[in-house]
Amino acid sequence: MRSERHFILFLSTTLAACQSDTRPPPDAGVHIEDSAGVRIVEYAVTPDTEAPFRFAPEPLYRYGAGPGDYMFTWVAAGVLLNDGGAAIYDAASGDLVLLGPDGRSASVLASRGEGPSEVDGPPKAMLPLGLDSLLVQDYANTRFSLFAGGSFVRTTTIAPELSQAFGARGITDDGNVLMSSTRSVRPSQEGWEPGYLVRLDLADGAIDTIASYDWVPPRPPIGTRTRNPASHHGAIVPVRGEFVHARTDKPELTWRRMDGSIRQIARWHPEWVYPTDEHRDQLAKEMESGLQDELGTLTEEDRAATIESALATFQFDADKPLPLFTGLMADDEGRVWLREYYPSLETTTRSYIVFSPDGMRLGQVNVPEGLRVFDVNRGRVLGVMKGEMDVLNVVVYKLVER
Repeated sequence: MRSERHFILFLSTTLAACQSDTRPPPDAGVHIEDSAGVRIVEYAVTPDTEAPFRFAPEPLYRYGAGPGDYMFTWVAAGVLLNDGGAAIYDAASGDLVLLGPDGRSASVLASRGEGPSEVDGPPKAMLPLGLDSLLVQDYANTRFSLFAGGSFVRTTTIAPELSQAFGARGITDDGNVLMSSTRSVRPSQEGWEPGYLVRLDLADGAIDTIASYDWVPPRPPIGTRTRNPASHHGAIVPVRGEFVHARTDKPELTWRRMDGSIRQIARWHPEWVYPTDEHRDQLAKEMESGLQDELGTLTEEDRAATIESALATFQFDADKPLPLFTGLMADDEGRVWLREYYPSLETTTRSYIVFSPDGMRLGQVNVPEGLRVFDVNRGRVLGVMKGEMDVLNVVVYKLVER
């Protein structure tokens, strides 16, 4: 039997690399230099430009509101497949649902459970392979499950400690699985706790560390902490044979090769924004929206008291600037997407800042209102949003030129 790694390698190498649009934005004082073999792209100011592409006015398809459609309740994860289909995990039902490329058909790929073809709880990762294959990291069952052509293929068990400490992020050119830290030990009160990017060979379980990076910032002692809705962190994302690391408190992206060496750095000089009462008010609105079920039967006075009580568990740090972004995402063209900060407890996205593979800041991309983005692949964006009667819909938008 062919090894899991060789099967993955065969699928991953069937995809041809796409050329990215690397047109630079209008002149914004950008300086490019080579420093000891490292490309440095630095902006004197933060360019206020729009990316050369945008979301199409209407979704390519919308699934979830039609007769006989699968009823999604709580979508916890989603990924686009390379044939145009999508895999969606609904945490309420425990089903992993496969959508067809046209968005008209759906089938349950795996149900909740411990059996070989089942998935127990939200996957830690879902990685597309080939045209219609999917590698799923099943955290609770401590294994990887491979699906192809809408059917279960096989599972590979991994050590529980590995499953707890790392989440899969991508596939290397030679078919190994890239994983990054997901479990923090007690963070240091003095310096940043490091995260690790590791490479796992599913064939023999061998693991080697590629690099470490700043991950969790210093925190006050346990017992004195408040929940800061604008806390900082480090993020990492694989992108076309490399990986990019950034910190939400540092206007800098670093591209590193798989041997850990630095290839490129992009820097900019932002106008730092600090928390105000306006941000707290916006958080209160978002919180009220998220508590509709609990607030529905309360009087106006009790509603206000409930929201204020919930808000009391959060506290902005007025001395620290708001995060420059809240997450990193990469597409198949090698572009890096920074999800811009918005004061919300939900993951609804307002906009992204996009960088090209050569470190140029392409500009801002605004997201349709109410859309929660999961993935970008082959010029399409996968997300969920509420439709009529507050029914949750899976939607796919095309990216089009401005």
